[in-house]
Amino acid sequence: MNLDFEKSLTYISKEPGWVNKLLAGSGILLATFAVYMIPLFAYLFSDSLVVASSSFILCFIFSLILTLVIAGYFVQTGNRRINFANSFLPDWTEFGRMLVTGIKYFVGFFIYSLPVILLSIVFVIALAFVFSHHNAFHPIAFILLTALGALLLLLYILVMIFGPLMMANFFKNLKVLSFVDFKGAFAMLQNNVGNYCVLILLFIALSVLLQIVFSILAITVIGLIFVPVVYFYSYLVAAELVAQFVIAAKEKEQE
Repeated sequence: MNLDFEKSLTYISKEPGWVNKLLAGSGILLATFAVYMIPLFAYLFSDSLVVASSSFILCFIFSLILTLVIAGYFVQTGNRRINFANSFLPDWTEFGRMLVTGIKYFVGFFIYSLPVILLSIVFVIALAFVFSHHNAFHPIAFILLTALGALLLLLYILVMIFGPLMMANFFKNLKVLSFVDFKGAFAMLQNNVGNYCVLILLFIALSVLLQIVFSILAITVIGLIFVPVVYFYSYLVAAELVAQFVIAAKEKEQE
């Protein structure tokens, strides 16, 4: 099985009520950003930093919850496409399940990204230490900082390259530690490298296309209304592409 980009663009249309589910997701995505207008209005009408700050904190928590729900819906869509034949989009009534799945997704990705985060902290501390002691141009300090920076860049590139692979591994069983189950993930990659390269290229193409569409829609106020719809739709497309990669890996294992 090869990745079918056309199918990823059209599969949701076979789901009864897909328009309502798409609009619901788009509305939630819009709310994650629009909610921050509340602290602004709170400050304008109350002229109180305390009221504005309090409303900002509450809106941040609310926006974070909605973001986790969107992430959970994205993951649940991919998981259903992998594990259940002829399954399409989850039901938005499963709000709690989406939230839990979104939390698991972000925790898993955080654990996976932890080496880069820790090395970044070490690099910043080393950089601050060197400059604070006016040794920025000392040969040894320069070499060590350059080596540490190069290592950080290499690690970041590797994390980005294999990020979709670990995400696909998580899609299979929704277990947090699947993000660091390298044995299971690379087993999917075996004899499936071509599809993985296509997956990465399609992700890049989808990202570029999104930016172009956003630039066009941003020209008018009416166009901006459709931005959340386009972005949420792109999440569903990405979920299908990841699911196709996992299914292709399973088929190759059975050959």
